[in-house]
Amino acid sequence: MRGVFGMLAEEIKNYTIKQLKSLAEEIRSEIIEKVKDCGGHLSSNLGAVELTIALHKVFSFPQDKLIFDVGHQCYAHKLLTGRDLSTLRKQGGTSGFPDPEESGYDPFVSGHSGPSVALGIGLCNARDLTGGTEKVISVIGDASLGNGLALEAMFSSEEKPKNFIVVLNDNGMAINQNTSALYATISKMTAKKRYRRFNSFVSKTFKDTSAFGRNLRKIKYSIKGWLNKNAFFERCGFKYVGPVNGHDLAELVSVLEGIRSIDEPVLLHVITQKGHGYTAAEEDPARFHGVNKNFAQQENSFSVALGRLLSDRAEKDGSLVAVTAAMTDGVGLSGFAERFPTRLFDAGICESYAVAMAAGMAKGGLRPVVCIYSTFLQRAVDQIVHDVCLQGLPVIFCIDRAGFVGADGKTHQGLMDVAFLRSVPGLDFYAPKDCAELADVFDFAYAKGRPAAIRYPNGYAPNLGGKMRISDYYLWETLSDGKDVCVLASGARAVRRALEAKKLVSPFGPKIVNCRSISPLDGKVLDAVAQMKLITFEEGYASGGFGSAVAEYYARKGMPVRLKIMGSESAFVSHASAEEQAERYRLTAKDLALKIQAMYRMEG
Repeated sequence: MRGVFGMLAEEIKNYTIKQLKSLAEEIRSEIIEKVKDCGGHLSSNLGAVELTIALHKVFSFPQDKLIFDVGHQCYAHKLLTGRDLSTLRKQGGTSGFPDPEESGYDPFVSGHSGPSVALGIGLCNARDLTGGTEKVISVIGDASLGNGLALEAMFSSEEKPKNFIVVLNDNGMAINQNTSALYATISKMTAKKRYRRFNSFVSKTFKDTSAFGRNLRKIKYSIKGWLNKNAFFERCGFKYVGPVNGHDLAELVSVLEGIRSIDEPVLLHVITQKGHGYTAAEEDPARFHGVNKNFAQQENSFSVALGRLLSDRAEKDGSLVAVTAAMTDGVGLSGFAERFPTRLFDAGICESYAVAMAAGMAKGGLRPVVCIYSTFLQRAVDQIVHDVCLQGLPVIFCIDRAGFVGADGKTHQGLMDVAFLRSVPGLDFYAPKDCAELADVFDFAYAKGRPAAIRYPNGYAPNLGGKMRISDYYLWETLSDGKDVCVLASGARAVRRALEAKKLVSPFGPKIVNCRSISPLDGKVLDAVAQMKLITFEEGYASGGFGSAVAEYYARKGMPVRLKIMGSESAFVSHASAEEQAERYRLTAKDLALKIQAMYRMEG
């Protein structure tokens, strides 16, 4: 996967600042072109080009270690280390995130927010105990710094390891607007009394036109920064350096060379602009955070349907509130935020806080709906169990990107949520087959007034028909009658493929059941089909998944059944399209059709 830039990581150490600036423009153009061709993360990468070049100019990777928090800003790093972005996020091509299997320049796979400081401290501890000499650099954004894991690492001890550098990439943005108090603290920390007295003196004594006054105001701003930022980070055990212009290569290189020469722990505060160099991304960085091929937006999706649904229900019920964790646009809530700005609560990149806050709101009489990606819900399992379900509070979790997520790859798959949620006591769990049924299931769960989760995939969501509304009596829905073989399909893609598979196996006619309730199961249907040859079909891990739940049901009742479970094997699924991932794990309509035919041939 050698890129068009070749291996520049060593070569650029001899570049002049003028050459580095020219390289930055080339890299920026390459990123824009390849993200347009392949999709990917645009704004964050454009904002980190000069910073990445400067780091490679000054430090010696991979001997020194470079850790990107979240990892979605690593495209310039990939280009400098010889990787080709023309295959970005494609099957067998370059990952959109750091991955040591792809290159020795990447110490860790990363895709979630918050771990970089802790990982860096861990590498330093290992280095110091084994006699190493390398520098360890963790690059973390201002939004990620407010994450609980990052704060734990920052505040755990005032004794930080030597030769450890944290680069705070401060662009004032999460994926959506940064709402965290920590960002406010970093960007405009409230001054101490002595600063306020000094500020008052300057304001009263000197006019704007006074040259001395202008100079004194510069001193004022310097003192404000020293009194606040310096003290804040030094209490965490770091020498604070900055802020530095993150797009000025001469300044970046000079400051980094100075930092390299000292061995104490340093926090370098770098100011960058998300989307820098591409006007559309500069003006709307949230829209260009993660983009599809040709920057297209998906309209007919569960995310869009959910946003419209919640806006409609919020008009009728003033207690309904929406909660997200820095993903307002991604989960479809931008319209809700515009219509109900006081009823949208963005917790920042703090999923456990988002869930616990929702529990508190539910206890106070509100009806919170937590809208979150499946992969990020993993980060709040304890709060789901302890703070929501143990308390029996009416919080609804709308779990986006459930199943194969496609090009985002290993770190973002939504394959585990069924396994870790279906065993939680008191949690109802649903998987609607299409957007129309999403509304039906949501209303059903909302009316029950108990903890509930609703999972659905990303991408295009066709209407699959069916007229049986969900109820306590009709938890599941028979979409197609048949003989001998019954397919129990759970989830939108599974149901769609089951209906396609039936057409492929004609004249065979399996019964197709839309198993839209994962917990509880529909015992009436399971008892009724127990004599048939059964196939459970789902887009999630087979181990601990929906099929396992069905097998456990029959085992508990002592009912002998002929059952085949079709789901993903337990693996970290690398980047490709969602359809290619389904092919890889034999979960397409064709694969199901072959299984149906084999079941028909089975004796007994």
